[in-house]
Amino acid sequence: MRGTTVSYATPISHADATVHGDIEFLIPQPDRPFCYGYEPAADAAAPTTVFAERRVLIRDIRASDALSLDDNGATLLRVPSCVRNFYDDDELQGRYYPESAEIIRAALGASRVIVFDHNVRRGAHLALHADRYDQGRPVHHAHTDYTETSALRRLQDELGPDARAAARGRVIQVNLWRPIRGPLRDAPLAICDGRSVGANDLVATDLLYPNRRGEIYYLTHDAAQRWYYAPDMASDEIWLFKNYDSRSRGGAKVAPHSAFDDPRVWSKIPPRESIEVRAFALFDA
Repeated sequence: MRGTTVSYATPISHADATVHGDIEFLIPQPDRPFCYGYEPAADAAAPTTVFAERRVLIRDIRASDALSLDDNGATLLRVPSCVRNFYDDDELQGRYYPESAEIIRAALGASRVIVFDHNVRRGAHLALHADRYDQGRPVHHAHTDYTETSALRRLQDELGPDARAAARGRVIQVNLWRPIRGPLRDAPLAICDGRSVGANDLVATDLLYPNRRGEIYYLTHDAAQRWYYAPDMASDEIWLFKNYDSRSRGGAKVAPHSAFDDPRVWSKIPPRESIEVRAFALFDA
């Protein structure tokens, strides 16, 4: 995969370059919130996360200035995949993981990229395969996948004793998000410009699993936040966005994201099929 070429998606003129869509935002509570990353037992404590739907202006990135990963926390690129079956775990880990690592390395200029997991999202009218842990529905809460604490914990899990040396250089936890089928019109992905996220907009939330405790950020609403999406994304287009960046100054450290329903789209459209991989991009100290 050396020599992979990535390019910015070509802007397209649209008559209506914005949409008003509904996104769910966290309502702050007195205590630290928690939720579950799985279906808990009936007698488990109820999650304490409370969300409210807010209608926000979501700009068409194709009719706007391009976002950059450093400045805004996200960027839209065009780069095809060689994968034939995104539902074949062996092909994903044997071909898509290395392919994604090279795409990220080429786009970021990283010295090393470690792809460590993935998930597939399928729209409400498509069945989920119960035997596959990595399939779920589009998520309509504004969030990031990691916090500083959980990102560094995951880096430790991946690298063990080598994590300390890796953390001496810059570390970015980045997701690569791609439609499996296009054009994608059901539950498209909305990205929040990281520069528009205030210091108090992100709330650390415990994410509970049967045998471990993770941590993510949920986003509270602020009118200053700027949201973007790419209409009719094709399978050769990808979003790259950050959930953590160890760089202490300059640019955006994260780009919160959420699915939303475009009210202008007819109901009889193909259900969403998308895949995202999570990775660490490492840079020499």
